[in-house]
Amino acid sequence: MSLDRDDSRRLALEHTHLQRQLGRSLRDLREHTRMHTTEVAVRVKIDVDKLNRIERGQPPTYHELCAMLDAYGLLYDDWKPYLTRLHHITQRGWWRGYGLPRGHFAGTENDATLVREFQLGLVPEPLQTEPYIRVVLSASRRGRHEQELAIRLRRQQRLTVDDPRRYHVIIDETALAVPLPDPAVARDQLRHILTMAALPTITVQVMLRRAGPHEGRKGTFMVLSFPDPEDRTLLYVPHVTGATCVDNQDDTAAAELLFQHLSTLALTPTDSTRWIERLIAET
Repeated sequence: MSLDRDDSRRLALEHTHLQRQLGRSLRDLREHTRMHTTEVAVRVKIDVDKLNRIERGQPPTYHELCAMLDAYGLLYDDWKPYLTRLHHITQRGWWRGYGLPRGHFAGTENDATLVREFQLGLVPEPLQTEPYIRVVLSASRRGRHEQELAIRLRRQQRLTVDDPRRYHVIIDETALAVPLPDPAVARDQLRHILTMAALPTITVQVMLRRAGPHEGRKGTFMVLSFPDPEDRTLLYVPHVTGATCVDNQDDTAAAELLFQHLSTLALTPTDSTRWIERLIAET
């Protein structure tokens, strides 16, 4: 799935998880003092619209944050957690170094603590090896292949760093059997999947063709969950011109139920490992 274009309507992705977390904590402080937004705006000397944006996740300036904490009656000794969080928020995310905008999907994905993915066409990007990525990109008519390669490899680090994300993926049999120009690349890719599947935070299942018709045949999708219960679960659906991010909770709940159903149709993780081992022997 490409990271080049994100749906412009993704309001829930305007800010990262940490930004939204700070906004909610400031909103909670205001509500605790029973102050209306108009009253706070006057005391802090900002307009109400900006205050609302801050509470939704737009980072305040240092002076705006100090003025808000003072307005809410917070003792100076208790300011440090808020100032520290603002400092972390204003640091450039790794994706900004690749020229990606602040609200890019890569930043939202980076904040997710659980990703569930059903992959219909290719090896999932979080599990792709560099040679496999190069083969896939060589077949793409889009440019900036080296940048896309670097972005995909950087995204993968989130699966192995300290406090790694949990990742549960169901891969259609067809995606694993796509012919490649070099069989050695295919074998190494399959071995890499087995290596990653052995990690305690990663679950890999294979969906066989004999599973028959199911709703997953309609296409690939990802469901992203976050540590804060106030953060909405997100649905990410790639398509031929980019991808769409959906935060409508009826849609995301339906996607979660579909993923759960697909996991019962697919091979168990143990049987999936054995199936991939047989495929390696035949490749």
